[in-house]
Amino acid sequence: MEFENAGRQLCHGISFSEHEPAPTLRLRRGDTWINEALEANRHLRVSVGELKFCLGYVTMNGDGSRNTIPCPKNKAIRTGTQCEGCRRLDQTKFMHHFHKTGEAPAGLKKYLEQPHFLYIASFAHGATKVGTTSTQSKWSRLAQQGAVIARYIAKAPDGAAIRVLEDLVTEHVGLSQQVRQKSKIKGLTSWEFNYAQLDELNSNLAQQARGFLSSQRGLDAYGIELRDERWEQPNFAQPVVAAWDARTLHTWTAAVADSTMKFRLRGVLGQSLLVDQGEQSSLRLIDAAELKTRNVALSDEYGEFEQEQSALF
Repeated sequence: MEFENAGRQLCHGISFSEHEPAPTLRLRRGDTWINEALEANRHLRVSVGELKFCLGYVTMNGDGSRNTIPCPKNKAIRTGTQCEGCRRLDQTKFMHHFHKTGEAPAGLKKYLEQPHFLYIASFAHGATKVGTTSTQSKWSRLAQQGAVIARYIAKAPDGAAIRVLEDLVTEHVGLSQQVRQKSKIKGLTSWEFNYAQLDELNSNLAQQARGFLSSQRGLDAYGIELRDERWEQPNFAQPVVAAWDARTLHTWTAAVADSTMKFRLRGVLGQSLLVDQGEQSSLRLIDAAELKTRNVALSDEYGEFEQEQSALF
């Protein structure tokens, strides 16, 4: 179904930069980008629309940089972040199969020419994945995914080589390449692990994957270096991890879509917001992935909050 844009302000999710003190909520109104800093202790009112809309598609420039093009038909969608037409036009779709097919636009090939890293990332409920990231997004990729603990285990000279290693680790070590956002949220509020246990799990799986790769002959001939490098958790995520480890974190039980929320922001882990609603109120976790693709209006809030009631009471 197509809709008139009519000044709609669509949320493209939370973005991260190693050089910024706080992540930003990325909103787009037409050709204008709005970056709202998600700073700790910021008091916010967030109004969220009900419908989901296509976020458009990505094209690649010759230097490997990207352009995000708005959906030309402003289509409403039921799932995902793109309509079928924009999915077909999106040039990043070639990235995941380039190491098998060799097919990609020139700009994407340029992007894949830079060194890439292989990592092992663990989330609060113990789910652990293998993944890849380029040099330019080495740190931010893991921040965006909401990893609790992660380690880089290999470096390759290009994106095709690193994805071959990724597939090998999935096939022979049994590590998935995806962890669902909903399960990440559930893990942070179900307390199946504590931090020390999760760190041990991640360390053991990283060692297992690295051990498998070290048994493969000729990796050095392809410029592949094995490494044992811990990813540094950002400061703004640490309150979320601490609340999970202390078992004081609860789910935001009210609906996010088609609602207006008022809260004080305490921390950000991936696409999750740690919030409370004033002194002596509970620490709650909002799934900010629910904001993505929806019309979102955000403003600073003043005055007293009324705490959102848990479904348990």
